[in-house]
Order: sequence, then C-alpha cells, then structure tokens
Amino acid sequence: MAVVALVGLPGSPGVTTTGLALQRSWPAEEDRRVLFAECDPDGGSVLAGALQGHLAADVGLRNLAVSLRGDQSLQDAFWRQLVRLSDDTQANDGRHVLLPGLSVHTQAASLVPEWAQLAELFVGIDRMPQHAHDVLIDLGRSGAFGPSRVLAQRADLVLMVVRGTLRSMSAAKGRIGVLKQVLQGDQSRPAPALGLLLVGEGSYGRREVEQELEAPVVAVLPYRPAEAAVLSDGAAERAKFAKSPLLKAAADAVTPIRQHVASRRKVLYSPVRQRLEEVRRAR
Repeated sequence: MAVVALVGLPGSPGVTTTGLALQRSWPAEEDRRVLFAECDPDGGSVLAGALQGHLAADVGLRNLAVSLRGDQSLQDAFWRQLVRLSDDTQANDGRHVLLPGLSVHTQAASLVPEWAQLAELFVGIDRMPQHAHDVLIDLGRSGAFGPSRVLAQRADLVLMVVRGTLRSMSAAKGRIGVLKQVLQGDQSRPAPALGLLLVGEGSYGRREVEQELEAPVVAVLPYRPAEAAVLSDGAAERAKFAKSPLLKAAADAVTPIRQHVASRRKVLYSPVRQRLEEVRRAR
C-alpha cells in the first residue's frame, strides 16, 4: 500500500518515464490496482507519448474540474476519468490504470480548488476494502511547488528523480532545500519521507549524490534511452522488453520504495500518534 509522488527537475530527468516503468513493474495483486496519475500542472504526456494517441483524449484530469461544476462529487467524477492501460492479460491483467493529465498548462488554474480534495482521495483509495490502489503521482518539475503541492505533502514518499550529471545535480541542489520546506509546510501531520531516484547517467554515483543532496538514494535506474523511448514516446517494444535492464531495475526498485513507505506509516499510524490525532480532531 503506497502513495508515492515523483518530482522532477528542469532538463527533463525522465519523471514520467520513470513513473511508467515503476507502474509497469509494480506487483499487480489480485485485490489491488496500480494507478499512475499525471498531475503535472505543466501538462501530461502519456496519451500522446507512450500511448501514441490510441486512446481518445476525452477523459482525465482536464475533465475533472468540468465535471465538478455540476452536481457530481469528486469521487464520482474521478472514477469516470480513469482508463486502463491495457487489457492484455500477459502485460498487466488490466489492473494498471491511468489518470491522464492536462492538455495545456493553462488548465491547471481551474483545478486549484480541487487539488486538496484530490490528495485526500488518493489517500482514501489506497485503503478501499475492494479495489484498493497503490498510487504513483507524476508532479513534473513544478507540481510540488505550486497549488498542487498538497499532493506531495499528503504522499507517503516523495521521490526526486535526478541524473548523475553536473547539470542535473546543480538543479537538484537548488531545489531540494525548497522541497524539504514544502513537505514540512503542513503542520497538521508528519511530513512524507523524502528520497532520490537516481537515473544512472553521468559521473556522479550513488554515494556522491547522497552526500551532495543530503537525502537517501532509494533506488537507481539505468540510463537506457532506447528502452525508455518505449515508455516516453511509444517506440516499438523489442522482444523480451519486459525483461529489459530498465524494467528489471524498476522491479527491483519497488521493494525499497515499499520499505520506505512502510517505515513512514509505522510512525504515522502508531497507537500513540493515532490517539494524539484523535484528541486533536476532537478539539
């Protein structure tokens, strides 16, 4: 059970591609689904990229605010905006679903009143008795710093996707301090765990990245442009793509990600903390 937010940097470090690799490799248990939510206020890319326009762009985050202008509740409107990524049993058994993102960044303004409700919904569907969801949220490079930052604040784990290049490290050093402040900004609950997901391009290794950014590297994915293109641009899958180094590393990354989530929840939902939360709410 997890709500994980992925945060990017200028220079396209591959947040959406990383999220799709994790989703595709995430264990799809019989009673759970894996939701990839494109909540980048700068706009989504999966429909035109990985899916190559094969699905009509008539559902998704951009339609959510429109639906809510009527009498629908957020939850009712939300379920109508999801699409299955595949019905291929061998691929993912139809349990991997997508909330497509915005078409253009100007649509983000219409969602300002709903970001907090959407964050609560993501936390809630994680614990649904039937069809519970693990949630991977793509916040792009700006979604953790504007009105949509509540999506990061309510996550279990926030992963900043970085590359081991000087340019990426420079951008990360300029942002990670601000990100830490954002995650500490909601005083009503403990901050989510913060970690790094390193894409192995460049001269900076795992230890150097941790020292420079003062945050743990939760997982490392290899820099594999040809394999990444399948997820970012819908390039044709070669034979045994499911066993490619990129997806094998993504599958290996799921375990430490879940461990970080479990550690955070152990603190968050300890009996003492639960009692303090009940007292706080009763006031």
